[in-house]
Amino acid sequence: MVGLTEEELLDIVWALPRSGDYPDTLPRLDLGVDASGIAHPLARSTIEKLQTLYRKTNNTNPHYLLSQAVDLMRVRPILLERHGRQAERALANVDLYLSLTTAFAIRGLRAFADAMTAAWTDEARAVEGRPDAQEEAVALYTIHAAKGLEWPIVVPVNTMTGIMAPESAVTDRNSNTFYCPIFGVKPAGYDNARDAEKAELDRERIRLWYVATTRARELLVLPRLDAAPPKSAWISLVNLSLDELPALDLSHLPRHLQKAAAAERNNQTRERFAVEASNIAARERRLIWLAPSRDETSNGPILTSEGAEIWTASEGHQPDTEDALPPSIQGGRERGLILHKLFEEVLTRETGEDTEALTERARALIFAIGKPVVDDAAVGLSADELAGCVTRTLALPEIIELRPTLAPEFPVYSSRVFDGVERATAGITDATSFGPDGKPKVVVDWKTDVEPTPEAINHYCAQVRNYLDMTGAEHGLIVLVTSGQILQVTPSAITVAP
Repeated sequence: MVGLTEEELLDIVWALPRSGDYPDTLPRLDLGVDASGIAHPLARSTIEKLQTLYRKTNNTNPHYLLSQAVDLMRVRPILLERHGRQAERALANVDLYLSLTTAFAIRGLRAFADAMTAAWTDEARAVEGRPDAQEEAVALYTIHAAKGLEWPIVVPVNTMTGIMAPESAVTDRNSNTFYCPIFGVKPAGYDNARDAEKAELDRERIRLWYVATTRARELLVLPRLDAAPPKSAWISLVNLSLDELPALDLSHLPRHLQKAAAAERNNQTRERFAVEASNIAARERRLIWLAPSRDETSNGPILTSEGAEIWTASEGHQPDTEDALPPSIQGGRERGLILHKLFEEVLTRETGEDTEALTERARALIFAIGKPVVDDAAVGLSADELAGCVTRTLALPEIIELRPTLAPEFPVYSSRVFDGVERATAGITDATSFGPDGKPKVVVDWKTDVEPTPEAINHYCAQVRNYLDMTGAEHGLIVLVTSGQILQVTPSAITVAP
């Protein structure tokens, strides 16, 4: 693309300064080389351009960066010169290659380069660009990208766009001096450098206008604006004598290709707008999702109001926190996850109920989460303790009675409107027992806390009550699997229709 032969490249590399540590090793010709040490003018200019682009790799996306590279390296004019009238396919392939970069706007240039290298190494086949797609189409180009190209008809757009002023920090191009105000204090010579930079930018923009107005082979269409353009607009940079130019004559075109009819006038009044806005607000439907399964902290919000007291005089399952001795078991999130998984697999018959099968499965789950298996449950995860906990829990009389109809990990949903806002609740019960009519009867919630506090127990009860209200189940069971205690939960006075 650049036009350097292999012999010229070898001569350039041979002439580069050698490293002091490795004087017999040829230096590498890459973007890390000092361009001032390259004597060949074309190679030095090419390396400087690529180094300028390389410094932008961390603050711009690959599409913009490669588009600038195509412009700076004059890829399109070179392809036109090389292929002549057969350059359409090559130009279409350039545009196709640039379009591939849009998917890497976040991942960056390195990821795009790795993907293209892998595709090249694997000889992956790709569909070539279609030059015939441009014959009856409108192509959008920036003025920079249009250098060296021509089209039958060219229409500059966005000419009323304002010109961006130089940034607060400027560089004097003559002396290579960097000027930057600090806390609003301008350094000496800053105003002159800023004025010079503005003048240079204006000259560059006038040169861009020359590019824009010389790309058309047959017709250049310039917009004649109804309003006076501001001085900071692009169209104000040069005097195009728009008033002296003839208007575009479209009378020779078919009727359906002529200019569109004028849009209907907007007769909307303030009062009519207010009525329409109120109608939209009245039809607006607000939805709030609630998920009780994700709230496991004792100080979290409770989704439903308090119902009847949970503990009654006849209930004998309330834990006696004063006399109970703390079990020598180390609790934690990992232990709870493994126990819930074991309960689920036993109820779905993926894992056997015998101690040997449960111990082996518990050991595999401990390894899966990256934890060591220990013998003492007081210092870590013990497969024997986990298997024994599941066996004891499933042997409880209340659980044995429900086992034939118990479905694990059952999703439940409900919806209710409060003050014009729909509150949709979604959750997953640990296990649900169904009656002969197929309706939920009992909701079971496994709790793996070693020493649950009274606040945590009250919170768990409110959580299970939410599930009872959602499903319409008659009662719920909170199973403290470590101690083997079961707590009864009753529904609220108001049940949400499932």
